[in-house]
Amino acid sequence: MLDLLCGKDPIELGLRTYEGWNITAFLDHLSSCDKCSKSQESLINKLNSIIGGKDIEERP
Repeated sequence: MLDLLCGKDPIELGLRTYEGWNITAFLDHLSSCDKCSKSQESLINKLNSIIGGKDIEERP
């Protein structure tokens, strides 16, 4: 599970639904939340790990 730095619940924010993660809502939250925006890169990396993605830098 991804813990947001602001302490809010990703499900209540609509970032995570029964179908998976809403990437657009997640990125909108990162840009609008003071606490989460400070660690935007780290949170994106955590989400990538959760959904099985890799950082762009790691791709060949």
